[in-house]
Amino acid sequence: MTSRRAFLQQSSLLGAGLLFNAPDFFKFNKQIGIQLYTVRNEVFKDLENSIAKIAEAGYTEVELFGYNNRKYFGKTVAEMAALLKKYNLKSPSGHYGLNDFLHSENYNWDSWKYLIEDAKTLGHTHLVIPYLDDKHRTVDDFKRVAERMNKGGEMARKAKMCAGYHNHDFEFNDLGGTNGYEILLNNTDKKNVEFEMDIYWVRFANQDPLALIKKYPGRFTMWHVKDLATEPKKRSTIVGTGIIDFKEIYKFRDESGLKYLYVEQEEYTKPVFECIKESYDYIKKNIVV
Repeated sequence: MTSRRAFLQQSSLLGAGLLFNAPDFFKFNKQIGIQLYTVRNEVFKDLENSIAKIAEAGYTEVELFGYNNRKYFGKTVAEMAALLKKYNLKSPSGHYGLNDFLHSENYNWDSWKYLIEDAKTLGHTHLVIPYLDDKHRTVDDFKRVAERMNKGGEMARKAKMCAGYHNHDFEFNDLGGTNGYEILLNNTDKKNVEFEMDIYWVRFANQDPLALIKKYPGRFTMWHVKDLATEPKKRSTIVGTGIIDFKEIYKFRDESGLKYLYVEQEEYTKPVFECIKESYDYIKKNIVV
């Protein structure tokens, strides 16, 4: 594993003006968040109870999903914002799969404008693209998404937000000597577009999170902390019970540019609210200390 000193020497962060704005450095304030998708089944049964249980577990930030026709699970954006406030939860970011934004040849930007309005109500700082369907993963597709994110991020910056991108494993598939992740990282403006590294999917794809941080310092301002179990098969699990060394990765949070950390889990061997509590407790005791 690369030592911290070697990492700093190799990436030359200190000798290059940190490569990004000093005021943005050391932004992470040790808040532990959760991606709402973790409790997706419970959300559809009882949204408020799910929000209450998240707060009860200790989380202070929630990354949203479920935006549809400018609503969340039947609630208006204002109602969703009020529900989060009721339980003293903030929502710095959300996942937004806007198909027209991602795929339309002639996009009029209306859905993005509406999203910025709604995100402002929620107190967002980041508008995150969470996924590309398997029909839109060519070099040209990734270049189009990068172009859209640049413009979308520029529009969002005027509202004190930025665009973001969340990875899975397919971004690391070979595309003739490059891959989708490299295309996005190399063709987006760091002032307007930040990245949410899903550390689980990086490891699932047999990639090294620290190597990515070293190559693209300051770009990974959000993390999905989701552990990887390997037996009997690769699957997500409670943080601290899998193979990912989050303690080591967390040492490089400043080089990453970390601002927000979100727990996520997609598969369970026990009730989900027990899982999120155990993940929170592990992170609070062992990582964010």
